[in-house]
Amino acid sequence: MLITGATGFIGRRLVTALLNRKTTVYALVRDIVRIDPWRQAAVTARSGDLGKVDSLTDVCMDVHTVFHLASCGEEPEPGGGEDAHWRVTVEGTRHLLEAAARSGVKRFINVSSVKAMGEGGEACLDEASPATPVSSYGRAKLEAEGLVLEACRKHGMHVCNLRLPLVYGCDNRGNIWRMIAAIDRGRFPPLPEIGNKRSMVHVDDVVQALLLAADNPAANGQTYIVTDGREYSTHQIHAAICKALGRLPPRWTIPMGLLRMAGRLGDAIGSIRGRDFVFNSGVLNKLTGSAWYSCRKSETELGYRPRFFLDDGLREMTDEYKRTLEP
Repeated sequence: MLITGATGFIGRRLVTALLNRKTTVYALVRDIVRIDPWRQAAVTARSGDLGKVDSLTDVCMDVHTVFHLASCGEEPEPGGGEDAHWRVTVEGTRHLLEAAARSGVKRFINVSSVKAMGEGGEACLDEASPATPVSSYGRAKLEAEGLVLEACRKHGMHVCNLRLPLVYGCDNRGNIWRMIAAIDRGRFPPLPEIGNKRSMVHVDDVVQALLLAADNPAANGQTYIVTDGREYSTHQIHAAICKALGRLPPRWTIPMGLLRMAGRLGDAIGSIRGRDFVFNSGVLNKLTGSAWYSCRKSETELGYRPRFFLDDGLREMTDEYKRTLEP
């Protein structure tokens, strides 16, 4: 098995799961030193960079299955922008697929994002919904999905795309971790319950879906959404984090009218400074907007069954967070 993005949050969990299966694992890494934690665990590093075509020529030799997790992040390095997303996520996937075909790879599982679909607002989106990405990251992910599906027709390779929403769990320092820290420090505004809906998924359920997509013939040529099957409002997430931290949620909330005024004020300050203010209308929209998706297809066709939900994940994340505060 070859894993791109093996040293990332999801990649590390997938490596562990494959090693538990006694599987030979190759990890595609730009920096060989980053593979050190696995040198005693039968993980072999292969040097390669999705942004450099020549480095991918032989990375798939003696590989039966590729798990493609790596891509350009939602916010590329300064100066990257649209070009970085296209070069790494699209062209990198294209050349990795070509290398896989040359080496006779049989299965190619691609990790995508619900950003390839856009956000439906009040509507729950599924795989049949029109894909209308609104960011360069989402557009690149959608293009890469198409390349993966084309490889099924062109090379007869078993391929599958998995679209993920926000992924959380231990060892992740993303949005949920930052929200935990902000709430613990009293820096997160207590939002009112407005009934917005957000989809999420625990990292261990992502690994479950990845293995099912590789093993189940029904996954060939398909694209699946993977969530925990539930929807959460920002208010609910806030309350759940308070509970996991062992504290009562605030008895008061900030009215939406006041939050919108603060957002517009942040917009004005950002315009004057020439860079975004810490709180503006965009941040408010992310906090109060809806983006929810159905995982029914992955349940019915793959046999995927979510096993972890928000309370489970938050307990382990807040425990980890508290350990970082210990002297």
